[in-house]
Amino acid sequence: MKREELQAIVAAHAKWVTGEGGGVRADLTGANLGGAYLTGANLGGAYLTGADLTGAYLGGANLGGAYLGGANLTGADLTGANLRVIRDDVRALLDAAPAEVPALMEALRGGRFDGTLYEGDCACLVGTLANARHKDYRDLKGLRPDASRPAERWALAIGQGDTPETNQVAAITAGWIEEWQAERAAATPPEAVS
Repeated sequence: MKREELQAIVAAHAKWVTGEGGGVRADLTGANLGGAYLTGANLGGAYLTGADLTGAYLGGANLGGAYLGGANLTGADLTGANLRVIRDDVRALLDAAPAEVPALMEALRGGRFDGTLYEGDCACLVGTLANARHKDYRDLKGLRPDASRPAERWALAIGQGDTPETNQVAAITAGWIEEWQAERAAATPPEAVS
């Protein structure tokens, strides 16, 4: 994709995000954005499914709610990208199923995670939490599959075999889980641990 064309799409998307006239939601499905310089771009809610973001620089970009299923983020620089909305939604899922978080982390580290599936040995966030409870994902109390929620759209960028060592989205997600676990451990009174 030509730089000028990408800039026009990102500018129109920024207007769409703010509700400004002339705005259009960015649909970069399958686009070759390899090496693109998207510093500070507001890509919240953009369709990036299957986009090639290999080596793209996304520093300071807002990816909250972006659809990343099958996107290739190999070598993409997400330093400083605004992922707060996604992180907060992942944390909400962890809060809803704290006992299952270790199983989720084990699946993520072991490459047994697939953001596109709710069922099976290799499943998405909600599916992995359901597996840990030995339940069908449709029977989880307090957790509902919702393909539009930011955490699930983010998880689409993690496929079977991906680990925190091989996939940047998996690494960031593992970091959020570790952060969440550390905060819970720090908040637990010593007498409650035994």
